[in-house]
Amino acid sequence: MLRDYKYTENWRLLDFAMEMFISLPPRLSLVGFTELSPDSFVWKIFDGQTMYYLYAEDFVPSLDHVREQISFFAPKGTSFEFITVKKQVAFEDSLPNKSAHTYKPPVDEYEFSKYAAQSGHDFVFLLQSSEASEDYS
Repeated sequence: MLRDYKYTENWRLLDFAMEMFISLPPRLSLVGFTELSPDSFVWKIFDGQTMYYLYAEDFVPSLDHVREQISFFAPKGTSFEFITVKKQVAFEDSLPNKSAHTYKPPVDEYEFSKYAAQSGHDFVFLLQSSEASEDYS
């Protein structure tokens, strides 16, 4: 499960999560990792050209919630683009929904499902940032 990174710092967990969205680039650098709460986490990852934000949480009320959570870790004025998950699963069939006692569906279930991967009881999202690559090269 992706949240196990907190305890193991196993980079392969990040690779596996990113592979649910994109083909892995030849180089990835971890710029930062933050535990927002016991159930939500954000990773800032740079591939030499593009800055990505990987976000995991068990209860996600909306895509706007994800964007708000990661915006604290980016320079002011940064825009984000959600990356579509390779294998889409309907919200009602998702493990985070099925394993919770109660789970209020997100604002737009179909749009949400286009971008939500799963890792154990968590939803996982990958966003591409508009940050300038020269700031991290």
